Amino acid sequence: MTIVTKCFLGLIFFTTVFVNVSNALSCFVCDSKEDEHCPETWTRRDILPVECGGPDGVQDARFCIKTIAVFGGAVATKRFCSSRDLDNQCIEVKYPQDEKMYYSCTYTCSSDGCNGTSRLHIPSFFIFFFIALLSIRI
Repeated sequence: MTIVTKCFLGLIFFTTVFVNVSNALSCFVCDSKEDEHCPETWTRRDILPVECGGPDGVQDARFCIKTIAVFGGAVATKRFCSSRDLDNQCIEVKYPQDEKMYYSCTYTCSSDGCNGTSRLHIPSFFIFFFIALLSIRI
């Protein structure tokens, strides 16, 4: 065996044994209604993205989603994995049983950890705008 062949086989062995290859998307997963560490503006660095696949994960997840909803003067944020592209959009929702308007923005991205604050951040004036609209319509 030549030295080139030995190096090549050694490289294949090293890659197979020591390199963890993962094709699954990783997203931040949290809900501000259940987790105080999931606000719209995220300053924590110790929370890492979660791999979307696996037995408890989303099947064929290809997107990370961040939703922000404003209702009753409160802001709620949810981050999760999705197999569907939910697009980037903001909408007003009025439920028949309720007098108030609800506002929701959805952001979709497709790279690891992209649904954190640094890459998907709503400027504060949008939130104030939604709250102002909400208070005008009440």
